[in-house]
Amino acid sequence: MDKNTLIGALLIGAVLIGFTLFQQSGPQPQAVPTADTTQTIAQAKPTPPTAETGEDGCIIDYPEQPAYLQPKPEQTVVLKNKKLALKLSNHGATPFEAVLADYMDQTKKPVHLFRKGDARFNLPLRTLENTIINTADAYFEVTSHSDTTAVLRMTIDSLSYLDFIYHLGADDYRLSLTIEGNKLSRILPINTTLQDIEWTQRIPQQEQSWKFEGQYSGIYYHFPKGDVERLETGSEADEDIKETLQWVAFKDKYFSSVLINRATGFKDNKIELKAEKEGSGYVRQCAFRGTFPMSIKEDKLSIPFTFFFGPNDYDLLKGYDEGLSDDDALHLDHLVYLGMSVFRWINKYLIIPIVTFLSGFISNWGIIILLMTLIIKMLLWPFTYKSYLSQAKMRVLKPQIEEINAKYPGKEQEAMMKRQTETMNLYRSAGASPMSGCLPMLLQMPFLIALYMYFPTSILLRGQGFLWADDLSTYDAIISWDFNIPLISSFLGNHLSLFCVLMTVTNVLYTRYTMGQTPSAGEGMAGMKMMPYIMSIMFFFMFNQNASGLSYYYFVSTLITILQYFAFRWTLNEGKLLAELEENKKKPRKKSKWMQRLEEAQRLQQEQQRKAQKKGKR
Repeated sequence: MDKNTLIGALLIGAVLIGFTLFQQSGPQPQAVPTADTTQTIAQAKPTPPTAETGEDGCIIDYPEQPAYLQPKPEQTVVLKNKKLALKLSNHGATPFEAVLADYMDQTKKPVHLFRKGDARFNLPLRTLENTIINTADAYFEVTSHSDTTAVLRMTIDSLSYLDFIYHLGADDYRLSLTIEGNKLSRILPINTTLQDIEWTQRIPQQEQSWKFEGQYSGIYYHFPKGDVERLETGSEADEDIKETLQWVAFKDKYFSSVLINRATGFKDNKIELKAEKEGSGYVRQCAFRGTFPMSIKEDKLSIPFTFFFGPNDYDLLKGYDEGLSDDDALHLDHLVYLGMSVFRWINKYLIIPIVTFLSGFISNWGIIILLMTLIIKMLLWPFTYKSYLSQAKMRVLKPQIEEINAKYPGKEQEAMMKRQTETMNLYRSAGASPMSGCLPMLLQMPFLIALYMYFPTSILLRGQGFLWADDLSTYDAIISWDFNIPLISSFLGNHLSLFCVLMTVTNVLYTRYTMGQTPSAGEGMAGMKMMPYIMSIMFFFMFNQNASGLSYYYFVSTLITILQYFAFRWTLNEGKLLAELEENKKKPRKKSKWMQRLEEAQRLQQEQQRKAQKKGKR
């Protein structure tokens, strides 16, 4: 190798070595994600460098992406006891599934109050820079957890964080949530007046009848030291509530999700309710927005909430207020609709204690309803007896009423007035009254209405079968069809319930028999004679889609009424009763003010008729 060749080779080697060293001192290219990375390419976001040296040698700072916004692999935390199982996600740090172990759905699987995607709980935190941190969109880290406790942390920066601390009580449906923060004054206002809160949930269909499940579903809310109100609708409805609320409940027919804030309550509330479409698998969509006082003290934050995810069981919910004054009580038992005023009083202090007592000894709910019906009939017997006695008086006076009708035949107004006057005189002198049998029956109506409200809302009947009815809390279809009958299907449904049919037929036959035993009250009362039949048909349409336990109760009640009626007739001496009425005719009787007014009205009407007849003859 000559001298020139050697020098050229050395120069080329020096250039190559220098170029290589120059390349190694520059920025390195980013690695391309491979298929086995934990984060997919679609989820990956470029992370800018935290700092870089400028041309002048100065350090340039770049803002870091907040840790709570960086996507993390989804983690599920399970909290459970013997009654309730909850699943929490690190994305949002709130429950996304709630399962009740002791209750089954229509497929005989444990009831899900909600599933993933059905519920959302969010605290939109407004920062010092006037930006919003939505906790529902943030990624948390699971710092600790067990079967009944979990702590999920939202890391804001190297010093500031927010913890969602959960605790599930033993054999309880209540879940406590304490939101704690540290060094939050660096990003949040120290004395925030009010903090927003958002909570939404879709209520899945749990029962056989979508219509009646939706009828008893809605949003309930409680004013501290006040009443429980509700929002219900068959389409869409909303309401603004400025007053403080202690709790808000998304209520299904038999189950509820409740958010409770005992400490401060919720203010400036907005609730929205929307009916889901039949066949969608859901009955209602609920939304709540409100505010609550929040302040950071000594750079610490602590906010206590309580969730209730469970059944609308009256005894259970009432037990949560045990030992508390009425002012401090939550009154969650109002989630069980028992009617208003006197009807709730009857259910609360009579029906529920009877049912609780009987269910402590008997497990068959068909027998429990039968015995409860007998007890109620015994309590109402004095009123029933007076009603039967009044009917008996009318029955033994029937021949004399027929004589009066024959004495003044015709449909002329004068004849009708004479028949009515003499009939009323007969009743008054004998000590009988057509109205005396109505009052005892009216006194029984509150009990019938109270039970009409109790049976469809009592979770104790849910899933309890009797005879051919698999579930006394819903209808017992003996015949079903797939097509809709215009107008009729909306009221009747596409089926016939056997207990409802038996109830209707029994009522019609009993009405027909008893109506034939009493004297005719005249042409003007013909419409009244049809009322019992009309009511029986109305009840048929009302009850056919309702709880079969309710129809069974009325069916049994009517059968007992028939037995009481024939027992009364068998023991009553009608000849002796007629003799007593005849003796009453001989006694002077002071006319009541009502009778005096009636006779005065009849006299004035007769005078007007005579004057009109005289003018007609002229």
